[in-house]
Amino acid sequence: DDPTRLIRHTSQNNPGSPPLPPPQRQSEDTIYGPNRFNTPSDNSGTRVIERSNPSPSIAPPTKPIDETILVRRSTSGAAVETAAETVGVSEGPVVGWLVVIEGPGRGKSLTLGFGRNSIGRDPSNRVELPFGDMQISRDHAILTYDPRGRKFFIQPAEKATNCIYVGDDTVLSPIVLKSGDNVRLGDHTLLKFIALCGDEFNWESNEAKAP
Repeated sequence: DDPTRLIRHTSQNNPGSPPLPPPQRQSEDTIYGPNRFNTPSDNSGTRVIERSNPSPSIAPPTKPIDETILVRRSTSGAAVETAAETVGVSEGPVVGWLVVIEGPGRGKSLTLGFGRNSIGRDPSNRVELPFGDMQISRDHAILTYDPRGRKFFIQPAEKATNCIYVGDDTVLSPIVLKSGDNVRLGDHTLLKFIALCGDEFNWESNEAKAP
């Protein structure tokens, strides 16, 4: 195992025979002693030869491991914007309320805005009634505020399958709705209409009449 070998060469081994040529130096040998600087050999013919160990194999560089990170973009903000576009809710001021006074959802108030307010069980409506009265149509009624005339109107929605009652009257076409009127939808739901805008106040003039 020791890479260092001691080699003795002499021409006196076999008298009468021609001297043996000195061993050839190999490129991988390292010579120590008197001959290491390529000087003539001494009479002893002794040379110390150290064979170089082969260079250790160099391992190829390790290939970096690619890591894939899955990033899921939050879609909650986009979903809210999409829902707002679908429903068509405008950022206008409040013009009145519908308050549930009988039936499922009793005590809940629903905000009304400028223009058309669609009413029904479907979440796409501007005024949603998701309280459990299944006789309320998905698209049941339209309650509209006219800012120029300062009046409210109610009428059946185009796809409504059940009736609307204001007081004891059945609504089959647009009628004027007054503050304090009771509106019945479905079998159990009774709504009280409360107007904010009207003859005494309107957001366009931004002032109320003196009592």
